[in-house]
Amino acid sequence: SVVYLGNLVDREVLVPGEPVTVRHYWKVVTPPGERWRVFSHLRGGGGDAGFMSLDDSPLRRAHPPASWRAGQIFEDAQTVVLRADWPSPQAVLLVGLAPRGRHRIADRMPVRSGPAEGGAVVARQFRVDLTKAPPPPGTVVVRKAASPIVIDGVGDDQAWQAAPWSSDFSTAEGTREPVGRAQGKLSWDDQALYLLVHVEDSDVASPYRGHDDPLWKADCVEIFIDADANRRQYVELQVNPHNAQFDSYFASTRAQPGDTGFTANLQSQVRVVGTVDQSGDTDSGWDLELAIPWAAVKGGDPQMAVRLPPAPGDRFRLNVVRVDKRATDKHVTAASWNRITAADFHALDRMLTVVFAEGGP
Repeated sequence: SVVYLGNLVDREVLVPGEPVTVRHYWKVVTPPGERWRVFSHLRGGGGDAGFMSLDDSPLRRAHPPASWRAGQIFEDAQTVVLRADWPSPQAVLLVGLAPRGRHRIADRMPVRSGPAEGGAVVARQFRVDLTKAPPPPGTVVVRKAASPIVIDGVGDDQAWQAAPWSSDFSTAEGTREPVGRAQGKLSWDDQALYLLVHVEDSDVASPYRGHDDPLWKADCVEIFIDADANRRQYVELQVNPHNAQFDSYFASTRAQPGDTGFTANLQSQVRVVGTVDQSGDTDSGWDLELAIPWAAVKGGDPQMAVRLPPAPGDRFRLNVVRVDKRATDKHVTAASWNRITAADFHALDRMLTVVFAEGGP
């Protein structure tokens, strides 16, 4: 009845959040009749999630199949914007005719020849450049370091100058304000993920000096990383003003104890402006510079399905927490890059999404 002649497009590679114009060409052999309508949609490639209905176009509204006549050849132009959250590196364009009000594949007009699937013509296969996808709202873009980062606690490397500071960490719900504010920066290269944290504190103190001591009971910085973003297994890493480290791996959420036998092989350095553990004076605060080797983000699961080092466009989930303990308080207070509650610093559902990007401003 109808021949789909093909299409022209204004771009061969699609970018999530950006438009593409497709010009379809149809030839009418036998008028299909008023019961039929044109449909088209995009699906992800290789079984990946991803779907967009493209059924609407000016021509389809003004010149539906009910008005088609034998011998006609017409152009159906439509401009669509690929979903900003499109998940697949491919997009397959499918077109066909289906009865009005009927949505089963079996109801579609059969494709007699040419590439087809599910009662539709496979009109075109696009490649999708996910590295250029806009990050979801609230996502932190982490740019690749253009020059080496030296872990000395100073944070004056040129690479850090290109990384923006976060806003002030948010006080945890259910606790009072920590003394002073805290901010963080993230960067990366092929060897490690880097964290720089600046903490303002008038009394820098912690009684803990040993590896895997309970650093969270006093002043420290914690980072939680869910590298494959499955909201189950993750690593918890801590450093305190004495540059003592704590590392633990949680294989199945916090419902099970963490594995403190896990070693992350962190590189860290701390710079204290003041004196640690000396009461009666007034400190200014402390800075932490931390390098996390990529192997560490897998915790105790070397088979974790995550690309390391990441490629631009890859995403992790993580959060950074500043813990503060006043000498006069029984409990710690906390603030974090993405707000948590005092009841759960780990809070997998409150982690930031970070997207890795090439270097630059």
